[in-house]
Amino acid sequence: MNKLITICFLVVLGAASVASATWTHHVWEFKTDNQMPDPDVVELGPGIDAAKLRVTPASGGWQDGVWSLSGEIDIILDNDPTPRERKEITILLTWMPGKLDAFIPDRPLVGVTPLGLPDDVPLFDMTLARFDDPVAGSDWTLSTYNITIWPNPPEEWIAIKGDISVDKLEIFTECIPEPATMALLGLGGLTLLRIRRKR
Repeated sequence: MNKLITICFLVVLGAASVASATWTHHVWEFKTDNQMPDPDVVELGPGIDAAKLRVTPASGGWQDGVWSLSGEIDIILDNDPTPRERKEITILLTWMPGKLDAFIPDRPLVGVTPLGLPDDVPLFDMTLARFDDPVAGSDWTLSTYNITIWPNPPEEWIAIKGDISVDKLEIFTECIPEPATMALLGLGGLTLLRIRRKR
């Protein structure tokens, strides 16, 4: 009986190490004119490196914590190296129209490119939803982008373009395990529970 309990425990422990979702949280408030700033807030799951960000203003520039762009902000996000079913990304962007270039849209254009997937692993799907909320008492808008990528790639490249001024950027990510692995974790837990009740 003790041997069975030990085996079940090891199964649950192994499944938990594979199944647990891993996450990241980055915040950039652009307090200086550094075009490759470190995040002001960074929280990382195990085995994940901090994101890299580069601001490329085609015109405009930095002033008082705000980047005026008619250029681009590029972010490279690292992922948990363990294969996962999908990646959930939430981007919170505080911005306003930049009024720098009449030929560039005065709203954010956000693109996400998965990086590092092997050639034999197709990108099954990618969804993106956007919600805009005015920031009370100001001309700023808080746009929320919810992005899902199947399967979870090793990295993503996020590009933010437009004739906009950017005050703050916040990114949350989560690498989601496969349902089969989660089911194995649940099954191991139920087995332990049954053994405990029989005693």
